[in-house]
Amino acid sequence: MAAHTLRMFLLIVHLPLVGGLAVDTISGDRVQFPETEQCRERGATLQHTLTGGSSQTVARLEDVWKPAAGYKDRMSPNESVVLNRTNINDQGLYGLTCGSEQEKRIHLNVITSSEKSVPEGQAAGFGFHYFTAGGLGRYRVERNTQLVFELDLSSGSTSQGSGFENRTSVAPHWRSDGDLTLTLQGVKPEDRGDYFLYILKDRKRGHLQAVRMRVSPALNTPEERNREQITCPPPATMREYNTTNIDYKMQLMETS
Repeated sequence: MAAHTLRMFLLIVHLPLVGGLAVDTISGDRVQFPETEQCRERGATLQHTLTGGSSQTVARLEDVWKPAAGYKDRMSPNESVVLNRTNINDQGLYGLTCGSEQEKRIHLNVITSSEKSVPEGQAAGFGFHYFTAGGLGRYRVERNTQLVFELDLSSGSTSQGSGFENRTSVAPHWRSDGDLTLTLQGVKPEDRGDYFLYILKDRKRGHLQAVRMRVSPALNTPEERNREQITCPPPATMREYNTTNIDYKMQLMETS
């Protein structure tokens, strides 16, 4: 239940990398370090490697994982290490030491995202530009860890994820001007979520961007028309106008 609740508040992308695991999250969201959930060795530690090579203890496992100094305001004792309200300084390499096991490495990417709201049924654009001369690597777009669109920069072949077939495209001149802006046609309510856009080259991701998209009600729906309708009193009839005009004149005569 806790894991299900957690997924409602964050987007995590887990990718196996050489020598470790990559975890992506959007700045301000909460993030779970998945490897810590499997470790049950008392005395295990999770450490963050800081700039310059020094390290800082994030949490230590006793009966449960408990935050170290400096993390107590953003972490509660838990069955795994869950960091609340991530910020850009949380980015970097983490090492999990669990008993006699080899240290497990986790690379946390904290990404600043943009936000957009798109009416249902309309098209959404996700801006992305990249130096495409040479045509190496693949351009990928994912939503909540699932493939949306992929473009092979060498061959030009494309792939579309389940539910996005025949709805995604980039401009035909992408190779000449490097404009890889993705267009998603006919936005649906289930398309809402966090989109990650990046270049995958030599098993490494680069130029990582994130967009959090919300889907608003379709334009010109009955609900919207009701909201936008301006309620006005019915126009006065000629009889009502004459009666009002006579009453007004009589008031003027009485006061004169």
